[in-house]
Order: sequence, then structure tokens, then C-alpha cells
Amino acid sequence: MTESTLLNYTTADFSTKADMEIRIYRWQEQRDKYLPKLQAKGMLRFTITRVWNKEGVFRIGYLFEYKNEKAYKDCQEIWQEIESNMKAEQAVKVFANRGIVLVDDVTPKT
Repeated sequence: MTESTLLNYTTADFSTKADMEIRIYRWQEQRDKYLPKLQAKGMLRFTITRVWNKEGVFRIGYLFEYKNEKAYKDCQEIWQEIESNMKAEQAVKVFANRGIVLVDDVTPKT
């Protein structure tokens, strides 16, 4: 049996739109430092989304995709370092959800 891709979808709620935008900006500043390290440890994908269907809520979603559970665990030290740097700057409520890919239907591009 082959290992399944591991996904982590985390949402982060901010007090203000400015706080949310600062967080995205801070990641853009640090991404070149951290992405190669994360990819070397098995992270396949990292996406930031703006949750737009919640009126008056300043929420972003993070989609993390890892080769397998080992890759996820291997990346945690790096993510903890990143998060500790960013949490010091602003208050944020974070909710993490983890799952293993069971079905992955993709519509071909036309």
C-alpha cells in the first residue's frame, strides 16, 4: 500500500483587515528563506486563500500538502519557527484540520 498525500487546512481569523494583510505581507517577505527548506523535507504545496463568504470576518485559509505523514512531521520545526516570529506581531485565532487524501478528482483544463 502506498502512502497517501497528507493535507492540512488551517484557517486564521484576524481582528482587522490590516492585520490580515500584514500577515500575508510578512509571509511574502520570508517565503524565499523557508520554502526551499520545506520543499526539501517533503512539502508539495502551500496555498494562502482569502475566505470571502463570511461577511465582516477577516479570515485566511492555508492549504498545506505533504508527500506523506513523515514529511508533515519533518516540516513542523520550520513552521513553528515561522509561526513564533509572526505570532509575536499580532493576535490571531488559528484552527487546524488535517486529513489524508482519499479521492482527488481533477477536471482537465480546456
